[in-house]
Amino acid sequence: MALLFQSVLAVHIAAGAVALSVFWVPLVTKKGGRTHRRAGWVYVVAAATLAITGFLLCIQLVSSGGPLRWRAGVFLAYVSVLAGASAQFGVRALGTKGRASASRGAIDLVPPLLLVAGGVALAAFGIQRSMVLYVLFAALGVVLGLSQLRFWLTPPAYEHAWFLAHMGGMGTSCITTVTAFVVVNARSFGMRTFDLPLWAGPIAVLAVGLTIWRRYYTRRFARDGATGGATRVQ
Repeated sequence: MALLFQSVLAVHIAAGAVALSVFWVPLVTKKGGRTHRRAGWVYVVAAATLAITGFLLCIQLVSSGGPLRWRAGVFLAYVSVLAGASAQFGVRALGTKGRASASRGAIDLVPPLLLVAGGVALAAFGIQRSMVLYVLFAALGVVLGLSQLRFWLTPPAYEHAWFLAHMGGMGTSCITTVTAFVVVNARSFGMRTFDLPLWAGPIAVLAVGLTIWRRYYTRRFARDGATGGATRVQ
């Protein structure tokens, strides 16, 4: 069993290295271009591998018997679900950009439902244990889950809704990737793994950047629509 988890850990580390190496490429290259698409798929595969292996590694923490490791395992398992659901949402938003009606498929609804249900459970656990970090991440997961459910259960409100959803999902996934890297190197910053600023800092900075980026494209689409122009986004 120890060898199995060591192997999973090795795959997890390798996937993390790949994700960190390429996550920025789709952000700065031409949307829909060859480089954007290829680097994006490399990142998606790496992010999916990170989420799956991260969740499996949490099994060892939860089953170890120690209360500290058990609590850490529960929290990190939810973070893995959050990262995986975000990337999956970004990919599905792109893959269904031509839809004109609501989607009620399990592939679209199950991940956000897991975020909401898991977030409520994690929040209750965090409140009981007076763990602010757990409550904050639970709230983040619930908000994202409800937002994704709304996206799927209602027809697209405007032409480029899929693009903003794609960008939001992949951006959230990238934020979790960077945050995980910072947390893994907590000692280099003179901090402990579960110090609140270590988790909240990167998320706050990167979330502000993602919000600015979304607003830029929202205004751009609105401007082009008002002038009768066509914004090509692939």
